[in-house]
Amino acid sequence: MPQTPDSRQSFLLLAGLMGYWGFVDALNSAAAPFMAREFGLDDVEITRTFGWMSVGAIGTYALARWADHTGRRRVLLWTVLLLGPLCLASAVVPGLTAFVGVQVGLWALKGLLIVLVPVMITEVLPTTERAKGQGWAGFAGSLGAGLSFVSIALVEPLPGNWRWAWALGGLALLAVIPLRRRLPESQHFEAVSERGDTERARVRDLFSPRYRKRTLGALAIGFLVPMVVAGTQSWFVYYPVQHLGLEPFVATLIVLGGGGVSLVGFPLGGYLSERFGRRPTFSVTATLYVFANYAFYHVHADFPIHPALGLAPAVAGMTLLSSACAVPMRATLTELFPTALRATLSGGAAIAMALGTAVAYFASSALSAWLGGLPAAASVLGLGLPLAVAFFLFFLPETRGLELHEEDEALHRETGEK
Repeated sequence: MPQTPDSRQSFLLLAGLMGYWGFVDALNSAAAPFMAREFGLDDVEITRTFGWMSVGAIGTYALARWADHTGRRRVLLWTVLLLGPLCLASAVVPGLTAFVGVQVGLWALKGLLIVLVPVMITEVLPTTERAKGQGWAGFAGSLGAGLSFVSIALVEPLPGNWRWAWALGGLALLAVIPLRRRLPESQHFEAVSERGDTERARVRDLFSPRYRKRTLGALAIGFLVPMVVAGTQSWFVYYPVQHLGLEPFVATLIVLGGGGVSLVGFPLGGYLSERFGRRPTFSVTATLYVFANYAFYHVHADFPIHPALGLAPAVAGMTLLSSACAVPMRATLTELFPTALRATLSGGAAIAMALGTAVAYFASSALSAWLGGLPAAASVLGLGLPLAVAFFLFFLPETRGLELHEEDEALHRETGEK
């Protein structure tokens, strides 16, 4: 945890934003069977719908680049201010086309939230606490995601059921004033801004000899990991309800139980990343995920025991392992690059994530039609993680113990010579 009062307050505010991101990010997954029912969508159509919504996250990049010029705090405040109305609009817009249109904008902003919060956490915490901080922030995000499933279950009896959960997302507007008063700008950003690095730095600097290999590796991993997670975890409620005939309430309980176990994954990933390094932690947890994913989608209606008893441990394994491997990934992608380009790189990774997510949904749609259903499609998509491990090991150096000012000084020398 942070060591100073100022960094502690900043970290707690950022962790709260991660909780909100988790809530908003998981809502579509939690509401998938209800969306399918309201809009009359089958397996192919709902996966395609998710694909179109995810394209909106491509807009995250331009906004992230803005944060490297004007500051993290200002962009973060605008993000929260705009997310609230979009959540409220998602609760009331009629028809599938209008809903997807609103979601395109919402995906751009929630993508910016998951870009800026880890960046600021890296910049406000001491070197030896960064991975642990990312882990605890991920813990908060997981709590928020769990709350989205709880909210869907609670509003199910109401007219419009799942729409009410989006209305809860509009409460973000209440956080704008407290954030404006209490969240300071990153000191790392202020330091490099004062000496002009933020003005001199260009996107092409990410492809200079020092950063080219890191950038390519970060983009590849940013594409592959979200592709696997979106293609395998978006159907935690949909698959048991639509394919196995379980009640939505039972499916929600399975997800909540597994999500409860997954909460351990984030602090575990932080501890392992600080103890053994980012690279080995990512490699082991990502590889094990493939087996848990296979187990989940091979639970059938004629399972020897009740399907819920097979699904629950698989969900727990998938969520715990994905949580654990997210920590070294976020830590590495924010630590390897200088402050003047950190949000820009993370924004580029967000584009890769958006593309990976969109590919996951469109590939799920195509593979479901080709292979005979969603279970086979999700099993195939899970094989993308071993490839991500290979990219991580080949392209990205270990960052445990790396001081952020070392990369800032390196970029300052390079841009100062131009």
